This record gives sequence, structure tokens and C-alpha cells, in this order.
Amino acid sequence: MRKINRISIIGAGNMGGAIAGGLFRNPDFPSGGITVTARTQSTLDRMKAAYPEISVTTDNPAAVSGADLVIIAVKPWQIKEVIEEISPAADCGRCTVASVVAGVSFAELRQMFTVAPALLRIIPNTAIALGKSTTFIARDRVDNETAEEIAGLFRAMGEVVEIPEEMMPAGTALASCGIAYALKYMDAAIKGGIETGFGAEEARRIVMKTMEGALALMETNGTMPQTEIDKVTTPGGYTFRGLEAMEGHGFSDAVLQGLLHSM
Repeated sequence: MRKINRISIIGAGNMGGAIAGGLFRNPDFPSGGITVTARTQSTLDRMKAAYPEISVTTDNPAAVSGADLVIIAVKPWQIKEVIEEISPAADCGRCTVASVVAGVSFAELRQMFTVAPALLRIIPNTAIALGKSTTFIARDRVDNETAEEIAGLFRAMGEVVEIPEEMMPAGTALASCGIAYALKYMDAAIKGGIETGFGAEEARRIVMKTMEGALALMETNGTMPQTEIDKVTTPGGYTFRGLEAMEGHGFSDAVLQGLLHSM
């Protein structure tokens, strides 16, 4: 029996809006069971135009009343105020509250609620709107059945990795921040393509298809990247010289330092 029939998303920014989009596209969840809030009506108007069957409101307490799952998707400096606002209206003895706010621990969340509900910390990336996110989930006092149902909702929007809370910073760096890092490589490669004579749109398409091919090789062959790199790297050849130049300019170390500084 389904436990999660009504989901309220507090915050319709990049992440809250992306989660709403991913849920809306899930044929196994009723779109009429989704409510999204925002501070401005113009933001809600855009959400309603994109996802007409969902409910929208600027009233956070009204949105969480009767919800089975409340997803808080606001900025870190807003979360305390939001929880103080919704805590009296949420049925904390029954509903589950999920925070997608990076860096706010279970201990901090419990202190913000008058009565602490069952809690999840969920870190997706913005590709969740397209069903292509890698989403990390940690739980606190959430029963197995409810946890599995919620994980199933997020599996419909990509890959789900269930982790202990202490791994959240690493997961955030690798996949949530990491999508920007992957795009940064692509941005540099496109600019390099333009520099070497391709048009901007042509370079964009080439880099996108090259990335798609690299992913397909790893997926099909079940390999790590270095295995596929070795297959196309002849000592002294073009690829070898290019990789040697990248490493000489600190490519791998730059990526590692970026990850470490995201945690």
C-alpha cells in the first residue's frame, strides 16, 4: 500500500523546480498529488505553465498540511525560518521531511523542529528533471518501507545511492557539484574546438557526442576510464601527447582539488 500520496516541495528554485519536474514526468505518481511553493507568484506561474497538473501556492503552511512527504529545497540561510513556519502545520508524527539543503545535518534539522519528524537528507543534481540525476539519500528514523518507497520515487528520476550521513559531503562533491565539473570540461573542450577552427555549434555537438560515446564505452564494457584510455593511447601518438600536456598542466590534480574543496 502506497504511503506517499501527497508531496509538498517548499521552494521552486533550480533544485526544487527540477525535482517537481522529475516527479511530474513519473507516470506512477499522480501529478495532482504534488504541491510546490515559492515566494513570488511569477515563479509559480512559470511552474504551473510547465507542469499544469501540480498545485502551486505561496502559503508554505497550507502546502505541508496533510502532506506525506515534505521536501525542503531552499537556500541554507532560509531553512530555519522555513521550518519554524511549517513546523506547526506539518503532521510531524506522520509525515516524512526531506531536506535537499546541503550542509545542514540531521542534528541541526531536529533542533529546528518543535517535534522532530522522520528525516531524510537528499542530494540530487539538476539532471533530475530529465530523469538522469545521481541522487544520494541518508535517513534518520525513517522506517524501511517508507524509505524504500521514497527511494523508488527518486530511482524513477535517475540513479539512487543510499549512504550514511557522513558521506553526504563526498556525494555532494562528486555528483551534485560534479555535474558542473563535467560541464566545465565540456566548456573548455568546446572553446578549444572553436580555437582550432570549428564553429561554436559544431564544436558543441562534437563534444557532446564524444562524451556520449565515452559513457557508452564504459557502460557497455563495464570498464573504468583508464581501460578505455589505454585502448586509444599509443606511446608518442596524438592522444598520448595531448594527455601528457593536460597532466603537465595539472588536469587530474585540479579535478581532485575541486572535489576536495567542495566538501
